[in-house]
Amino acid sequence: MINYDELKSMVIRYRRDLHQIPELGFFVYKTSAYVKEVLEPLDCSIEAVAGTGIAAFFNFGKEKTIAFRGDMDALPIEEESGAEYSSKHPGCMHACGHDGHMANLLGFAKVLNDYKRNNTQVRYNALLIFQPAEETIEGAKKILESNIFERYNTKAIFGLHLWPMLEKGEIASRPGPMMARSTEVAINFEGKSAHCGEPEKGRDALLAACRFVDTIYNFKDNFVKEKSILKFGKMESGDVRNAISSHTRLDGTLRTFNDNTWDYIVNAMRALGDEIESSTGVVVDIDVNKGHPAVVNDERLYAMMKHCTEDLNYVELRKPVLIAEDFSCFEQVIPGVFFFLGTGTGIPLHNDHFDFDDNILIDGVHLFNKLFMEL
Repeated sequence: MINYDELKSMVIRYRRDLHQIPELGFFVYKTSAYVKEVLEPLDCSIEAVAGTGIAAFFNFGKEKTIAFRGDMDALPIEEESGAEYSSKHPGCMHACGHDGHMANLLGFAKVLNDYKRNNTQVRYNALLIFQPAEETIEGAKKILESNIFERYNTKAIFGLHLWPMLEKGEIASRPGPMMARSTEVAINFEGKSAHCGEPEKGRDALLAACRFVDTIYNFKDNFVKEKSILKFGKMESGDVRNAISSHTRLDGTLRTFNDNTWDYIVNAMRALGDEIESSTGVVVDIDVNKGHPAVVNDERLYAMMKHCTEDLNYVELRKPVLIAEDFSCFEQVIPGVFFFLGTGTGIPLHNDHFDFDDNILIDGVHLFNKLFMEL
C-alpha cells in the first residue's frame, strides 16, 4: 500500500519543481517534459493532447472511465513572492496555482499505479488530463477536438482549483452553477478624423465610445437583476491630442451565470450600438465571440459524490463566484463536478505574491482517490 507521508513529500517536490519553470499558453514544453518524466515509469499509456498537453490512461480493464483534469499554464507576471522555489523564467509565474493542480494529479497518478501493481479491485478506468492554455481559454476546446473522452468511454470528469478565500485544506463545491460564463468583449468605433478646431467635419469615435460605456453601465445597474459583470478595462483611441479620433476600441469582459442574462446584456449592447450609429454616424462593431460557458456542476453526479466527502474537510458553497474556468467546456459534453481547495492565505489569484502551504495538496489527492474508489 502507498505511504501517504512519502507521497505528500513527492507532491510537494513536484509542485516546487514545476513552480520554477512556468510557461504560457500552449508553449508549456518544459512543463510537459517534466510531467511526462514522472508518468513514464508508471503503468499507464501516455499520449499528447492539444499539442503540449498530456493524457495518462490507467487501464483497469473496465468498460467505463472517469477523468480528472489539471491545468498546466502560468501567467505573464513577474514573481515577487520571495519563495526559495521562485520562478526561474523572468516575467512568468504560476500565480494561479496550476503548479499545485499538476502536482496533485501526479500524486493521484502514483495512487492509481499502486492500485495497478497490487491488483486492487476498482469500478472504472482512470484518465488524467494535463491541459495547456487554460488562461487563454483555448486548451479545453482543443482537447475536446481530439475526441479523447469518446475514445475512452468517459462517463464523468472532476477537477479542482486552489482557492485563497477558503480555510486552509477546506474543500468546497456546489450543485448547479458554480463559476461564471465568461466572454471577451471587443467593441470598435469607426468615425472620421478632423481638426479639433473644426469638430463639425469629423465623427468623434472617442465621444461615441465614452457615451457607450456610460449608457451601458447605467442600463446594467438599473435593469439587470441577476448577479453579473460587464466591465471595460482597456480603451485605445486617436492619434494626436488636437484631432478628432477616427477610431476607438474598447476591451472588456462579460460574466453571467445564466444564458438568458447573457443574451439580455448582449442584445442591449447591440441595440445601443445601433442607436449610437444612427445618432452620430460612428460605425459600432461589437464582438462577443470569444469565451466559454459557465461551470455548471451536474446535479445528479454531485448528489452521487456527496458521500465521498464525509471524511474530508468539505463545505458546500452558498453561492457561485464570478471567476471563470474553461473546465466548463468539458461539462458541455460529459457530467462533471469542479472543486475548490482552500489555501487560507487570502492572497488573490493572479497576484505576484501568490503562494500557499503545499502540504494541502495531499488533500486534493485524497479527494480524487475517494471519488475514484467510492462513486
